[in-house]
Amino acid sequence: MAERAQQHMEEVVGRRVEEWATRVRGQGGKASEADLEELLAAVRGGRLRQRLLYLHAGSPSIYAGLVGATLHEPVAGARTQIDPLAPELPYNSVHEALLDGWRVIHFPLQMAPFEDREIDIMGYEFILEKMEVVDG
Repeated sequence: MAERAQQHMEEVVGRRVEEWATRVRGQGGKASEADLEELLAAVRGGRLRQRLLYLHAGSPSIYAGLVGATLHEPVAGARTQIDPLAPELPYNSVHEALLDGWRVIHFPLQMAPFEDREIDIMGYEFILEKMEVVDG
């Protein structure tokens, strides 16, 4: 089990280093102090945390427009609710979130026990995760 956790940590750190390098290249090869601190935390073996993003789309397609979203951070005592009146959603589609490094861990059920009018309100729920290395 420890071997598997170590392998996963190495994969996550490797991805973070690649993301960091891509971002630095996009900044003309210049790294900020914050960039370096983030990289250092990953290399030092900070702990892994799972972030969950619930996206509600207008159809079961990953390209469909979103009707709601909520982000669940791994913070003790945090309670997050979907705000359908939120002025801005973090992404326009599930596909955009995938391009930003999120992974789909749950697709909407195609045979959900809802009537069409209920789905119009709730949308089709996708659950995504992003594993990140944090200091501590």
